[in-house]
Amino acid sequence: MAAALDMGVLRRGLRRGLAPLLPAGSDDDPLGEMRLLDEDSLLCDAVEDLGREHLVPQQALMEYWPWARLRAEQEERQLYSEIRRLPPDDYARVRELLASDPVAEQGVLWEKWGGLWGRFGFFEPVSSWPWCNAAGWCFPCPTCVWPMRAQSAGDGVFVVSCDAHLLEGAQYTCRPVRGRGAPVLEGGGGLAGLVEGFPAAGDYLAVSRTVWRYLTLPGRMEFAIRDALTGIAGLDVLMYPNSDRYDLHITAVDPLVAKGWRVDAKAWRSFGALADALLERPAMGGAVPLTIVVPHRQRSDLPLLRARLAGRPDFEVMTDKALVAEVLRWCRGES
Repeated sequence: MAAALDMGVLRRGLRRGLAPLLPAGSDDDPLGEMRLLDEDSLLCDAVEDLGREHLVPQQALMEYWPWARLRAEQEERQLYSEIRRLPPDDYARVRELLASDPVAEQGVLWEKWGGLWGRFGFFEPVSSWPWCNAAGWCFPCPTCVWPMRAQSAGDGVFVVSCDAHLLEGAQYTCRPVRGRGAPVLEGGGGLAGLVEGFPAAGDYLAVSRTVWRYLTLPGRMEFAIRDALTGIAGLDVLMYPNSDRYDLHITAVDPLVAKGWRVDAKAWRSFGALADALLERPAMGGAVPLTIVVPHRQRSDLPLLRARLAGRPDFEVMTDKALVAEVLRWCRGES
């Protein structure tokens, strides 16, 4: 009979990496570094993302974990289906707004969305999110503009960080200040001065975590790629062709023979789950493969995704930075 496990020991174990629990031979598995609970004994952000991406539906869990109702690719497909019915110009406008303004005051959002506001349930009140409340203030990530997590460190001090952009320096210390006004964040390298807080209460709205993960993050990659390739002679970049079967169509006609790229940006946390979803897609056909673009920060996991997709020549995989570099090399006649 197994010995009873002290709950304190269990909680401490859940705050550490999962490496001791993984099967033998899993030394390189990125799950080994993931923690289930943070220092406040709350589920870490990674758990919610991975729960969506690796979900095996269990009826008994549905009552307790609302996010466990749909697998990630189903959620992603549902989000896109809601906006794909729009006219092309409105579709592109919605995609751009979800990427550029994932959080703002309600009045600002009304003005920017115009007649499209209220047609979709993409936004939630920030006041209902205690996880991003640092003594009454909320801070958007300087990279993705979505609210960062605020974790108490005691004595009124908070550690404020973005789960998706931690490697880019989006981690700060928030200390109490006298008087009114938002606290000033410390740390974060050169990014700290770019972060302006806003009241965690009031009329501020932000896109849901699902929208942020599957529309905002890839959307910001898409527009960054477009902007990096704009104004180059002989290069044409078209956003959202063919009812968004993919995100960008890039065509280079100079200086060599014409070359095209069909690009689909993805910001999934788990490349294993992403591979499963991609393998369920039928082949698109045509001479140009579909380039799956992932964030540069996840480049160390690319071999896993490439290995899983090795039997699908209609896919190729690279980071956003690698794609821009490849297109620029082609335009210079270096490919």
